[in-house]
Amino acid sequence: MAIAGIAIAFIVITLLVQRKVPLGPALLTGAAIVGLTSGKNPLEIITIAYHGLLEPASINLILTLGMISMLGSIMQKESLLSRMVGSLQTVLRSTKLTIMFVPSIIGTLLVTGGAIMSAPTVEELGKELDLPPERMAAINLLFRHGWYFVYPLMPAFVMVTSITGLELNRLLVAQIPLSVAVLVAGYFTFLHGVPDKGKDKPAPTAADVGRLTAYTAPIWVSLTLTVAFGLPFPVALLVGMGVAFAVARVAVSRIPMLLYKGINWPIVLSGVGIMVFKAVTSQVDALPVLIENMLAAGLPARALFVILPFVAGIVSASNTSALGLTLPLLLPAMQSTDLVLFGTVAAYTSSFVGYFASPLHLCQVLTLAHFRCDIMKLYREYLYPILAISVTLLALGFIL
Repeated sequence: MAIAGIAIAFIVITLLVQRKVPLGPALLTGAAIVGLTSGKNPLEIITIAYHGLLEPASINLILTLGMISMLGSIMQKESLLSRMVGSLQTVLRSTKLTIMFVPSIIGTLLVTGGAIMSAPTVEELGKELDLPPERMAAINLLFRHGWYFVYPLMPAFVMVTSITGLELNRLLVAQIPLSVAVLVAGYFTFLHGVPDKGKDKPAPTAADVGRLTAYTAPIWVSLTLTVAFGLPFPVALLVGMGVAFAVARVAVSRIPMLLYKGINWPIVLSGVGIMVFKAVTSQVDALPVLIENMLAAGLPARALFVILPFVAGIVSASNTSALGLTLPLLLPAMQSTDLVLFGTVAAYTSSFVGYFASPLHLCQVLTLAHFRCDIMKLYREYLYPILAISVTLLALGFIL
């Protein structure tokens, strides 16, 4: 009955997310189903959820998700983003470099469907390079998402380290080859051999470089404090927001309202749902037995870590949803086979590929509408980058 409950919960969560129910409530519904079918009464489920949310990893995740959304909102509303893109074009003096960096930088703001923000600039630059619409669409999407393997402020990244307990830097190092592979493959697929433009523009001055450094400071300060100095995510993001306020010269009286309006409550609630779902499923005694039986029956653990997150990624069209749903289920198998690091990398990668290619992926839907191109032509553009990710993951399987 407990195993059936997990299967039912998986289906219910997937259906709810498909019907645009926020991930947080969907996961809380799934947690209730898992708890009830495993013999827990409602009071016991609430108690498990309460204690799960009081764990340091849960508090850190929820605070981080809220503050990431606030930083992105501040940078967007105070025009730091638009000024950042303008400075980037001035400093790079290369249309090819700029068309890669614009979606990359806008992607750091983690706005749902945010690819539409970079699409007009990518289109303008793509016309200078005489690129077809499907090629511009692929550039807009791939260079936005290709950094997500190594961008530690990604909600999915924060969630993965909270669930598995892996050290941030250890996971970052393990996933660097994946970002390198997809970005290099993207360049050679989309832009290699294309004549560059912009070399005849005036060389950037020290003032130009200074402006670009200032406009990107909230992001690189937060990342440096977290990755290089080991500062907790919430503290690093608090400093980053302070830098954003200083660069944008925001009046002190406006700060409280900007912070309040900047909170993305669905993202925060997704963190709550993820940690409650993890806490409840960890109490299901039948789950480790089921996974052990599946492994004993001959199912390779590495295949399990790839298939389930990939399917969840396609169906949910969300990397965060796919990992929040599957990681708590897969973690016992990762621990029993001593493959926590590889299992986490495999789950992250396969859920990313499923989410990235999903026809329900909002960034993809909006980009296709903007460039007015066919999804099958776009999929053909993805061939070599996706192949590069697959080969790299296969190689990591022999190393990790």
